[in-house]
Amino acid sequence: MKKVGLIGWRGMVGSVLMQRMQEEGDFAHFEPVFFSTSSAGGDAPKFAPATTVETRLQNAYDLDALKKLDIIVTCQGGDYTTEIFEKLRAAGWSGHWIDAASSLRMKDDAVIILDPVNMDVIKRSLTAGGRNWIGGNCTVSCMLMGLGALFNAGLVE
Repeated sequence: MKKVGLIGWRGMVGSVLMQRMQEEGDFAHFEPVFFSTSSAGGDAPKFAPATTVETRLQNAYDLDALKKLDIIVTCQGGDYTTEIFEKLRAAGWSGHWIDAASSLRMKDDAVIILDPVNMDVIKRSLTAGGRNWIGGNCTVSCMLMGLGALFNAGLVE
């Protein structure tokens, strides 16, 4: 079972993601490890008890702990990503990085995740070994989802 690190799960974006993952039963498909930038050592959340092996919050700045993960999902923000991402990659971590922050959007190896619009790009990148999956700007993403259907229907050039 894949080990997935969850960082920034208590904030506005992260808490909505956690709620949605609970509703969809996603926690049954991986081993979650919860991290914190401010409360390491505290109790991990109780909403995924059946699959949570680590019962304590891990330190989100601990590169050794992060390197043990197959996937990292972070909603912590651009400052965290800027501080940790390159250090983690330089330390040899080759897992999947899934991020809601804008700080990686313009990187050559980043794929903006907007599956209703660019699923073909996502699949090609995954097949080619892509590892950096980045959320788009919220307003632009909403606009593109609306336009995507129009493009697919041939109603917009």
